[in-house]
Amino acid sequence: MNRAALAGRLTDVLQRSGGERLGIMLVRIQRLQEFRLVHGYEASDAVAPAAAVRVRGLLRPQDELEQVSENEFIALLPNLLNTGHAMLAATRIVRDFDSPLMFHGHAVMTPVAVGVSLYPDHGIDATTLLRAAEVALRDAKRLGERCALYIPGTERAMVPYEWLHDALQANRLEAHFEPILDLRRNAVCGYESLARWNDASSGSIRPDVFIRLAEDTGLIAELTRWSLNATFRHAAGIRARDSALRFSVNISPRVFGQRDLVQQITGALAIWDMPPESVTLEVTESALMEDPLTSIAMLHTLREAGLGVSIDDFGAGYSSLAYLKQLPATELKIDRSFVSDMRHDVRSSRVVRAIIDLGHQLDLQVVAEGVEDAETLELLRALGCDRAQGYHIGRSTPASHLLQRIEVHD
Repeated sequence: MNRAALAGRLTDVLQRSGGERLGIMLVRIQRLQEFRLVHGYEASDAVAPAAAVRVRGLLRPQDELEQVSENEFIALLPNLLNTGHAMLAATRIVRDFDSPLMFHGHAVMTPVAVGVSLYPDHGIDATTLLRAAEVALRDAKRLGERCALYIPGTERAMVPYEWLHDALQANRLEAHFEPILDLRRNAVCGYESLARWNDASSGSIRPDVFIRLAEDTGLIAELTRWSLNATFRHAAGIRARDSALRFSVNISPRVFGQRDLVQQITGALAIWDMPPESVTLEVTESALMEDPLTSIAMLHTLREAGLGVSIDDFGAGYSSLAYLKQLPATELKIDRSFVSDMRHDVRSSRVVRAIIDLGHQLDLQVVAEGVEDAETLELLRALGCDRAQGYHIGRSTPASHLLQRIEVHD
């Protein structure tokens, strides 16, 4: 069923609902491309029917299930008692897909992400409710939760494609640098480059909003090009004063399909006279796992070009150690959710210790992000963490201002 037909079907259901609460649950299969690359198209074509049988078996008899794309299903859940009833159904599906699907002699892990919206809580028409479920699914993936209920008002965080396109064309974004502290030397050893956008009419627009927009609309290649050149331009001036400093740049795996990506990065390095070994590319763990085979191949190529590779938000996603050992990483960044809870939660502290030990066993540098107080910093130092960043160490500042301060102190 295409989306137009689905909207029509949902409209019919809403008209007959009598005002009773209805759940709209968007279920998206993850890692389908990875399975296709390993087992071929014929096997991958069997994943969706097998997944549909499993989802159908987890629903009530009165629920409806429709397939809307190769890896997406919509479930309509009538006569729900409350919000918790809807999330119970979503959680059941997510957990059940932690077990492999069995078909044609294959056992395949196909984790799913689920977004949920409710009638009339989140809208009274099909288009609004379907969009709300889509927004909820995006939030689930972004937060690493795998299922999420739509939060009213989230759509206001969206910005039009034209705004970002024009901002990139006019160079209205700004690079900010956040300091990274070497815990052994107790000195700043480098900076992480962060893209910031302050729109003249709407004010500051959150990075997660415009980065997600760029990924969804194809602007991510242009945003990546801007980020690389803005970072290297400012970093070159700073390294002229201290050539030992390293710079980290966030990069989306969505650009790994570009044939000229490596040449684009090495070309930008050459233009700004930046040695590859002074740059680390940061890629989030959860994003890598969307297509690990392609990601691993590209990261190997980038490492061969001399660039460092950092696995960001480590521990927050659903990756496996089987893939970690294949990634040509030079650094692990511990997710801030564990770091911020270290002082109050014994388990978080133990997770941090385990990640540090794992990183060192794999000959990787380990960085803790989200350090907001002196006590947490000292705990990390005692655990042997290599580097740290966060508000306690220093907030991000416009790269141009940082360069000006360095020049004044010189």
